[in-house]
Amino acid sequence: MDYIFAKLKLRASENEKYRRVLASDDMIFPDIQLLTNNSVEYNPETILGEEGCFKITDFSEKDYCNKLIKEGFCTPDFNQLIKEEFTQIDYIFVLREGDLLFQNVSKSKLVAKKRIFHVGEDFIYESNHESLQIKLIPDAVYVKATDTLYFRKLESITSIFKGITELYREATNQEVEQFLNSDFIRLENNFSFTNVKTSNRKRIAMALKTLEKLNDVDKQDIIIYISGYCTQLDYNDGVFTVGSETALTQILYGIEQRFYTTPIGSEKRLANSVIKLPQD
Repeated sequence: MDYIFAKLKLRASENEKYRRVLASDDMIFPDIQLLTNNSVEYNPETILGEEGCFKITDFSEKDYCNKLIKEGFCTPDFNQLIKEEFTQIDYIFVLREGDLLFQNVSKSKLVAKKRIFHVGEDFIYESNHESLQIKLIPDAVYVKATDTLYFRKLESITSIFKGITELYREATNQEVEQFLNSDFIRLENNFSFTNVKTSNRKRIAMALKTLEKLNDVDKQDIIIYISGYCTQLDYNDGVFTVGSETALTQILYGIEQRFYTTPIGSEKRLANSVIKLPQD
């Protein structure tokens, strides 16, 4: 049995935002194995294949995990959804044997239109039929037994799990300035934080975290590593000259160690996608 609930867009206490919708003997999302199979730990630099998905383990311990998962709930805790509330649905979730399946509800999925439909042998016309379109695959699946959240697109679940954007957020102006003022960077051509676009702001946020984990020796090795691969960069005595987004991008790729050399042919390459392999 699938139990379907809805979270409404309301200014109210947390419990007052949830509604019971219905119970169904049919599976609302029958193909969740397409989301839970071939999963890799979330990494913004990973490009998924057609049937792959991301996962976040120990999800209930994360700050962005919502109250539904952290504290649990009982069906009688929520009031029944009424017709007047239908257009206020923010997202729906399905309870199935302890697991939770989430679908974000955008305006394109919540529609009101004219339609002709059949009931038995009869046809009925409705001039303003409101309906909610259900996707083939949910936006996220939380498996309670393993405390793991599975999903494909981070942007699809940001309204469901507030704060989860910290996994791939943009660096602030202050953080961008901090990075550009690093002792291994010298700016030219009046290049400043105002020239740094969204993609590199996200990479800077990750790079700052990476650099925090490195000791002085490792940082020096990273600089040498970048200079070895990015020979087109202006490099002198441990300092790179940055006067464009292109130069900045090369340095950011280097900090994440995305350059490599093939063992056969010694061809230098840039990894377009990164998946961390399990340690032996």
